[in-house]
Amino acid sequence: MKPIQPLFLLLLVPFFSFSQIQGEDEVYLGGDRIEPQFNGGGIEQFGEFVNTHFNYSKVSKPGKMVAAFTIDTDGSVQKIKMIQMIDSESAIEMIRVLNECPKWKPASRGGKPISVEIKYPMVFRPKSKPEKKESKAGEVPVQLKVSEPIDNRTYKEDNIEVAPQFPGGRQEFLNYISTNFKLPEARNISGKVVVSFVVEKDGSITDVKIVSNPGQGAAEEAKRVLLASPKWSPGMQKGKTVRVMYTIPINIASKK
Repeated sequence: MKPIQPLFLLLLVPFFSFSQIQGEDEVYLGGDRIEPQFNGGGIEQFGEFVNTHFNYSKVSKPGKMVAAFTIDTDGSVQKIKMIQMIDSESAIEMIRVLNECPKWKPASRGGKPISVEIKYPMVFRPKSKPEKKESKAGEVPVQLKVSEPIDNRTYKEDNIEVAPQFPGGRQEFLNYISTNFKLPEARNISGKVVVSFVVEKDGSITDVKIVSNPGQGAAEEAKRVLLASPKWSPGMQKGKTVRVMYTIPINIASKK
């Protein structure tokens, strides 16, 4: 079968579902954990590396594939595996690109490097071709504008073509929460606040809901910090801005 040409490559990079670090992508207050970095940046820089090194002619049909790999404590890419494949040839190509990947700056926790696992999805879609319509003699082609229905749906973070982005990227958002979250005065608080929120079409944060609450004012503080967040660049679906919902856990361990 001949490869479909041209192919449009969409990199799915939702902030919290893209990187499954030790099972969860969490905020550790007090700067306890630092995420891995690639070429001085984050996931965006890694996506550029994949885009420039992946041979799209190896993809025979539209579809989605998901690769998983570990960034070891020395920054090297290890334990590469394909969780979902389109076909064997494109999977082999993805493994080749990951094997050629330069070293990352490893993640760390408590000042010590740790290994993390990343799940990286890629969706391939055929690029639509404009239809050509010949006009008969004496006819003037007229282009009609059709109004499209407004999309007011709320998308989940892992079902969006272009994910919303906090100013400066994902790591800056985690830093923003860690810096601005003020632990309640009560002692011996430990646990996890799990919060969901929506990034609106204008980039503002709304509909903040507490999924899990350890009590003693922690949930109220999480809500305050999120509602005070600077505006994000909104999510995009089919070229249109859309609402996107996220869920994020915040670990709390106050001093005794």
